Amino acid sequence: MQAYKQLLLQWRENPRLRIGLILITLIVVGNGLLALDEYQNGLLEEYTRQDKKLTKLHYVQRQTDWAEKADSIKNIRLQLENGLWRAETKGLAQANAQTWFSDKIRQLNLNGLEIAGASVQSDLKTPAIWRVALEIKGTLYDTDLLELLNNIEQNPQLMQIEQLQINRDLQDLLRITLQVSCYFQASDKQ
Repeated sequence: MQAYKQLLLQWRENPRLRIGLILITLIVVGNGLLALDEYQNGLLEEYTRQDKKLTKLHYVQRQTDWAEKADSIKNIRLQLENGLWRAETKGLAQANAQTWFSDKIRQLNLNGLEIAGASVQSDLKTPAIWRVALEIKGTLYDTDLLELLNNIEQNPQLMQIEQLQINRDLQDLLRITLQVSCYFQASDKQ
């Protein structure tokens, strides 16, 4: 009880103590209000995020054409899978792609071209799909390049031109570097 009376006496007699304690109280209350405001903003952001998610779910729930969408996706998947080359091993995939390009080069009489490199890679997510990357280099005429590109485009198996560099030399020939990817699916016989 004595300590309380002494504290009360100092409070009355010392204006610096009163000002200091009032300032400390204001700082603590201010920090508390700021923390409460941050907490409220976090709750509001979470509420907004959940509300958007719920709105999307309501929209999806109202849709009735899921069976048609599933059939459409299945048809697209089948078309893409039918467009993939087939091979039993990665080595055979690489050999098949190289053979196709060698045959086209020979068939179109593009003697200035050669297959400079080939590699096979597989994706970790879809290990049964392989990408054979080929690099073709050499010289040819404009019309021959167009013919080669048309053959690549019209091939029913999936091929993608990754990069084509063209330089014209003094004899009006095109010096090209063509990078093409061929996509293979592992055969079921493995």
